[in-house]
Amino acid sequence: MITLRLAALALGVAASVSLHAAPAITVEVIGSVRNPGVLTLPGTSRLSDAALAGAPDDRSYMLGAALLKRSELVAQTRLKTGLLFDLAAIESRQSIDPEGAAAATRIAREVSAMPVTGRIRQGLAPRVLEMDLSANRPLADGDRLYYPTRPSTVTVLGTVEQPCSIPHHPYQRPLDYVRQCPALLAASKDDVFVIQPDGEVQKIGVALWNRSGESTLAPGALIFVPLNARTTRDVNPDFNEDAARFLATQVLDAPGAPK
Repeated sequence: MITLRLAALALGVAASVSLHAAPAITVEVIGSVRNPGVLTLPGTSRLSDAALAGAPDDRSYMLGAALLKRSELVAQTRLKTGLLFDLAAIESRQSIDPEGAAAATRIAREVSAMPVTGRIRQGLAPRVLEMDLSANRPLADGDRLYYPTRPSTVTVLGTVEQPCSIPHHPYQRPLDYVRQCPALLAASKDDVFVIQPDGEVQKIGVALWNRSGESTLAPGALIFVPLNARTTRDVNPDFNEDAARFLATQVLDAPGAPK
């Protein structure tokens, strides 16, 4: 009798676990990988499961790999909308700040063309994920893993006459790149923002009074030349920081890049 009761209890527990098991999820691995496409995985899967299944190839640029999450789209859409709202407000001040208004028009055109990606900062090297449980976060339905190829340039954009794509040189300072891209009159002369291909954002002083120490850029980095404080002060003092955060959500533009 006891044995039968234990067996029935075990069956009940198994049925309960089955009923409450995590449902399957669908994720996608794209870019420079051996097995691109949509994967259906158990709901308990982690990043390493998708990364290993996709199998990044020898051309994959791990520093620029991007995790794109559906859950981030709303917040990033609001961030982009806020930037465009602020730029429109700066444009409306043309009578008192014509230089700032002209720069805002140019920047707004660039921001409008940038997609909302859902990217968050996350390393995606498969074997590293396997060894680091804290980085190997659970997957969610709709996640996308993108592995680009290695670029060969650094891009300067923002308050400049036009974005500049400059060949990457090891050990060249951010200021050296900035000097090759003519700035608009409304550009800040004190700071620039560096966005590394892994999404790290850093504010760097470039004036004589605040010049930062030596720093180098990886291929595919962005340098955002901000608007000066006088232009942003009465609209949104945090505009430049917000713009840099949005730029950090972009992905490297390579064949197969998500749009």
